[in-house]
Amino acid sequence: MSTFRLQQFSIEQSQSGMKVCSDSLLFGAMIPLNNPKRILDIGTGTGILALMQAQKVHSSHSPAFEGITAVELTAAAAQEAKSNFINSPWANSIVLVEQDIQSFAKQSQPESYDLIICNPPFFVDHSRTQPENDLRGLARHSDTLSYEELCRALKSLLAADGYIYLLLPTAALDQFANLSRLNGFDIIEIVEISESQGHNAKVASLCLAAQTEQARQAEQARQAEQASLPARKSIVYKFDADKNHSPKVKAYLSDFLLRYAQ
Repeated sequence: MSTFRLQQFSIEQSQSGMKVCSDSLLFGAMIPLNNPKRILDIGTGTGILALMQAQKVHSSHSPAFEGITAVELTAAAAQEAKSNFINSPWANSIVLVEQDIQSFAKQSQPESYDLIICNPPFFVDHSRTQPENDLRGLARHSDTLSYEELCRALKSLLAADGYIYLLLPTAALDQFANLSRLNGFDIIEIVEISESQGHNAKVASLCLAAQTEQARQAEQARQAEQASLPARKSIVYKFDADKNHSPKVKAYLSDFLLRYAQ
């Protein structure tokens, strides 16, 4: 299906390497908005995450909101995302930038953002089964954006009191946690996403914030003791025993999916 329809907008997805999936949709719905001023979506793909935040921020009538910047590397996905933005009710609130995030972050005077969201490439190896120019392969593999490069970009772009929300495979959490601490971030919260009870979670939503001076001292103590810093941890089950959305997931998606439209 090339068009994914939601309650207030639609996503054309014939050109983007990664289509809308249940994990990214739930992740976009879970991201809390605390009166954001500027939002950055790294690797916007179809634009689904940016549009979900636009819907939420306009529904809340946030007085501080200035806009959303969506950065996308591949030309095909950027063109499709731009079209999705233009055809949405919030065309004037979202700016599409066709550029790699590394270069975007290195601009002479980059903007700072108090909310950064990202569903980065999942796989860190180079063993693709698809051709090198395959869009899905580019979207899924970190050849063009390593976790180290992502952390450096985040450090340049995050406002001092801002928050970052990432969707990562659970297998990469330890690696990313170490890199994020080295780049001056604390992991505030981890929410694992599982299909249902009895299934191991394969992905997790992470909330990061810049370390305070107190946190930096705690990190130095952690390194000395080889201990791990605490983070709030929880799990969300997408489906119940009857293969219906769990109550929590239904609550998250109730403003987006057509099946839950009033």
